[in-house]
Amino acid sequence: MSSRAQPGQFIAIEGGDGAGRSTQIGLLLPWLQSKGWAPLQVGLGRSTLIRRTLRDLRRGREVGNWTLALVYAADLTDQAEWAVAQALAAGFTVVADRWTTTALARCAVRGIPPAWLEHLLPSEPQPDIRIHLQVPPQRRLEREVAKRGVPTWMEAGRDLFARGDPLRGFIRYQRLLDQQIQELGSKCGNWHTLDGEGNVAEVQKRLRDMVSRLVRSVHMGEDKDGQAPEPQ
Repeated sequence: MSSRAQPGQFIAIEGGDGAGRSTQIGLLLPWLQSKGWAPLQVGLGRSTLIRRTLRDLRRGREVGNWTLALVYAADLTDQAEWAVAQALAAGFTVVADRWTTTALARCAVRGIPPAWLEHLLPSEPQPDIRIHLQVPPQRRLEREVAKRGVPTWMEAGRDLFARGDPLRGFIRYQRLLDQQIQELGSKCGNWHTLDGEGNVAEVQKRLRDMVSRLVRSVHMGEDKDGQAPEPQ
């Protein structure tokens, strides 16, 4: 749990490609708004300064792993300083579509020591809640193929597995990524895993229940029985 004394709330939703983060966050934001928790979305690759550079690097085949790590660090640091910190101070609920754990995991599977990258990634503000949206890689592959055809170069881990079927490469890479995300995230005291299987509405309900319970317990205190207040 973060020790910062700011009125806002910081939620990070981590996970691999095709896990349904964008869909679930797209439904969560207006719900937060309706509850009076003014939302702001941030996330990996969303810095106005770095976004285009990162997009171009991920589409190419020449980017080095250390370069990618440095760009991730610049991307998240820019957002932490100029968007997240100010929004939290103003009382907003900040929702990150992937934050430092996913960045660390992506680089770790490519041989970058997490301890090295942690010194470059933003240490503050820390998320109050970190949620790993988990869906089996095979199911995520079905979603990606239905949405855009063959997965992109990096989604399929083809920089790691240059030879072979890119569809099998996707499953192999995403499985490694999931393992790294869970291993790194489990070291955080505010880490939670959310089963992303099932229809969109069912997953959204579980996400809302989790966010409502945990965010309220962190920022609004517990009731006399030691339980977090029920959502309104």
